[in-house]
Amino acid sequence: MIKNRILKNALIYGSIAAAICFFVAMLQYYGLHKSPFGRYKAPAFGINIIFIVVSVWTYRANNGGVLSFTEGFSVGFMTNLFAAFLTGLFFFIFVQFIDTRWGNNQSIMLWVYENISGIVKIREAHIKNFGETEYNDLLKQAKEIPSAGYVFLDELGKKQLCIIAVTVISIIFRRHTFTIS
Repeated sequence: MIKNRILKNALIYGSIAAAICFFVAMLQYYGLHKSPFGRYKAPAFGINIIFIVVSVWTYRANNGGVLSFTEGFSVGFMTNLFAAFLTGLFFFIFVQFIDTRWGNNQSIMLWVYENISGIVKIREAHIKNFGETEYNDLLKQAKEIPSAGYVFLDELGKKQLCIIAVTVISIIFRRHTFTIS
């Protein structure tokens, strides 16, 4: 019974977080002409953390105000995992089927150009610290065009950084009831 409530709660709030993350990414892409990937994912981390908090808090409220660390961590982890998986899936579909149809993978190319631009900005410091060969290797890697599958895996992998927030949130919201017999 508890597992079903955890999954139900995580699926609801993870789905909402994914929809909002995708909406914000599309606003960035179409409204600001910025790639929805790479360093512009910062709002998505915040959105996930907000919905992890809401998910854990709601679970605790519906559980009579009692929440163990394990339950809180499970709810938060699953909420983040669902959100990251669904957002990654939305990005995959967007890159694979929508953006390719209307252009030459413009969202991916923006990401590549932003990466190259960032690397060019740190050229002198990178060469000073690591050498010319490493800088050229880094620039070569930045010029590689990622696939839709890479975008999916990147989203899924980077969002797992929210596990730190999941742990903190679970510690803050945990409550136990004690009875003296």
